[in-house]
Amino acid sequence: MSISVHAPAHLPAHNRHCQTSVHPRCDFIQQGDTLLRPRLLLEGWCAGYRITIDGRRQLTNLYLPGEIIGVWRNSQPSFYHSVMSVTRASFVEFTTTADSEVAQSECALFEQQLENSIFRLGCLNAYERMAHLFLELGERLDIRGMGSRNAYRMPLTQELLADLVGISSVHVNRTLQQMRADNAISLINSRLTLSDPDRLAEQVHYQPLM
Repeated sequence: MSISVHAPAHLPAHNRHCQTSVHPRCDFIQQGDTLLRPRLLLEGWCAGYRITIDGRRQLTNLYLPGEIIGVWRNSQPSFYHSVMSVTRASFVEFTTTADSEVAQSECALFEQQLENSIFRLGCLNAYERMAHLFLELGERLDIRGMGSRNAYRMPLTQELLADLVGISSVHVNRTLQQMRADNAISLINSRLTLSDPDRLAEQVHYQPLM
């Protein structure tokens, strides 16, 4: 059984190496590391990030359940970023590099996510950035069968959201309050609901990944 980006990713038994787990806020990949075995994220959220010498941090991407960490178009490159667990996370490793068709699909989707990130940070205001991010996360979870496009568990703190969308934590708080006031979202106990995702997507120029 092969991995598909249209459904939760599974590995055939003969291609599994071992299953591991990490606690929340654990740096389990360092910038410059080479990962010989790609890891399928079974549960939990993880984040790639880079940090400056004076301590400023930018989250460059998120890894969601069903996605693969360390699959590339070229063989065994070094990570440009560190990776930490946002929540408790569990993985299963490939015994070998991923099938070429799987790798191409995963890389293509990842590149679209990076393009989304560039668009968010370069063209949108704080409100639009947050809405655009929430729409993308819903779509990615829906693709993997791990949530729906308009409602899902979102365990990101305001600090992490700030580092993702390039604004301060205070600005994140104000933006979330405004989104609630506009009835654009509901966020209760880390459960995020988008009231009208289609209308929101039109407002923030969101283009679906698939």
